[in-house]
Amino acid sequence: MNCNVKLLCLDVDGTLVDDTKNLPLKNLEAIRWAHFEKGVHIAIISGRNEPSVRNFMDMLGIQEAVPSLNGCLVRDYDGTMIQEHLIDCETALGIHEIAKELGCTYFYYHHNDWCVNFGQEKWWQQEQEASGSKGFVTDLDAKIRQQEPNKILGVNEDPELTRCLKASIEKRYSDEVDCFLSTPQFLEILPKGVSKATAVDALCVHYGIGRENVMAIGDFYNDVDMLKAAKIAVAMANAPKDIQAMATYTTKADNGHCGVAEAIARFIM
Repeated sequence: MNCNVKLLCLDVDGTLVDDTKNLPLKNLEAIRWAHFEKGVHIAIISGRNEPSVRNFMDMLGIQEAVPSLNGCLVRDYDGTMIQEHLIDCETALGIHEIAKELGCTYFYYHHNDWCVNFGQEKWWQQEQEASGSKGFVTDLDAKIRQQEPNKILGVNEDPELTRCLKASIEKRYSDEVDCFLSTPQFLEILPKGVSKATAVDALCVHYGIGRENVMAIGDFYNDVDMLKAAKIAVAMANAPKDIQAMATYTTKADNGHCGVAEAIARFIM
């Protein structure tokens, strides 16, 4: 495919990193080559919070815009706000009640802060280890009233309960938020109309380019809008079959074997 790639958008988990959450050297070298040798802008567009995304940008040695929270927040590397979206207080409180009724954990995210409710210390510890950023345990209702969240994450070890949470939220709050699974256990809850594609469009304006210059690589349902927004949509070999079916190209290598490096070598000349 003939495409002048000027912006490469990358998911993290299941895409950029392997299953141990490490960044493979071949991926790092390919991304650095695309940026420093070919002049391609690099954006890590993830459900992770900004400090976690910045950790990866620092590993790459690239100082460019930092989208985070599945497109709810986009800031330039120097901290200048490019775009922000919030979930209103009453909706966030209502979703918290639904999560409690179903026995699901509710993660709150605003800018660099994230937290869980008292009694959810196990999930707090797991998220700190996974994200590499420090969160806290608090009275979540009071926190929501103090500051509306950019994003909510619903979690349960039982995928059936996560699906029930999704159905309950969509039944009550379909006009206020959008929900989609980022893993079978994790439910991303964003302000209505916001997605990774929102971040792609903000970055296109920021860099003065069009969607026809965008390449995106992802592996799961929270990547669908980002893939649709890109001229070249690459699905990882480990992506579900329906994600692969909508992609321009599916890598032969999965996230544990540097599928990102494979895609860069194929499409960035």
